[in-house]
Amino acid sequence: MALTGKVRRQLHLKQGAVLLLMLLIIILGAASFFVSSLNNSSVRTARDNKTTLSLAQAKDALIGDSVSTPSLGSAGYLRLPDLGFGMDNIPAEGSSPPNFTGNNIDYSVIGKVPWKTLGISPLQDGQGDCIWYAVSGRFKNDPTTNSPFNWDTLGQIDVIDGDGNAITNNIAALIISPGQPLDRQDRALSNPAYTQCGGNYDARNYLDPYISSDDASNAVNYFPKGTNNRIAHNSKNKQFVFANNSHHNDRFLFVTVDEIFRAIIRRNDFSIQLASLINDPYFQTVMPVNTNKGISINICSSLLPSNLTFCNNWKEMLLFSRLPTPSSITVDGANTNLCTRVLIFGGLKTDTQQRLTTNDKSNPANYLEGSNLNAFLLPTAASGNFTGSSTFNPNNPSADLLRCIQ
Repeated sequence: MALTGKVRRQLHLKQGAVLLLMLLIIILGAASFFVSSLNNSSVRTARDNKTTLSLAQAKDALIGDSVSTPSLGSAGYLRLPDLGFGMDNIPAEGSSPPNFTGNNIDYSVIGKVPWKTLGISPLQDGQGDCIWYAVSGRFKNDPTTNSPFNWDTLGQIDVIDGDGNAITNNIAALIISPGQPLDRQDRALSNPAYTQCGGNYDARNYLDPYISSDDASNAVNYFPKGTNNRIAHNSKNKQFVFANNSHHNDRFLFVTVDEIFRAIIRRNDFSIQLASLINDPYFQTVMPVNTNKGISINICSSLLPSNLTFCNNWKEMLLFSRLPTPSSITVDGANTNLCTRVLIFGGLKTDTQQRLTTNDKSNPANYLEGSNLNAFLLPTAASGNFTGSSTFNPNNPSADLLRCIQ
């Protein structure tokens, strides 16, 4: 039966309404998806910002605590991480622990940031987990290293990417956001004493990857084996992996050796102690044995007791040579009286100098520049053409300091 014009018009109107309704549903769905995406993006941004802020706050607190100790001799060492226990191994959170079994000299350690010891609030990342940190063995405060501790000390933490390429080497500490749990990581509460950060202290449950077969470049972000995967089994450098994949989501912030010592050398007592060292009476009366840039390796035991600790840490910077004939040297732009010898404190290494190995440290070219390098020889200098400063300036730490020995 043929449709009348009126029926056809009504049918068209109904079809149009259906199409409009479908279009409206599509628009509303797209808008909902767009708003949801914006919300998800906002949540991710907020979480990322919180993580970034917490990492930065942890770094500032650790460095500030390290360089502000009352004694210059203990400045620069970093607190042991929070390992979940305090005195007498009683479960507690937030505190840097006393020395513990297996914590050997120069062995690196990993745990949570000791917020209570640092006098700050618990620092959490965007996922709500407290911030972790790994400290190089030579930079931990207990037990301290037996090696010289100065601006050339090498940290024992390296960071690589997922393909094994170096990102940074020899840093003092690594501050870590563990991110959301991956694979089989279990962050269940292990003791009711952990009321602030919660969870547990097994690094494998926080730092990636949990399953060793999912590692990148044969490295995992903890110290395998031993209690809670928390301590290195030797003093070698440890590689941590920075990658973003299904098995890695840790975020890092580096604490470099330079950042620590740039703060230390601005302490007033640093310049005072350095002046006391190079003014020690021993240098005016005795010519050191020419075994290490003109300085005996046992030189420190002959100095005033007040200079002993500082000397043991900084003697690598000292160079000593006899002048070919009594002559003046240039200090602070002026000529001195006649000198028979010259004592030099080589400053912070420049960008072209390297002090990684024993051979590097025995080479005067890695300490001296310009006329001082050209003139310096052992046991007798090539000339008396030495020039430098009398006092240390933290704004120019690479400048050579000179003393005229008459």
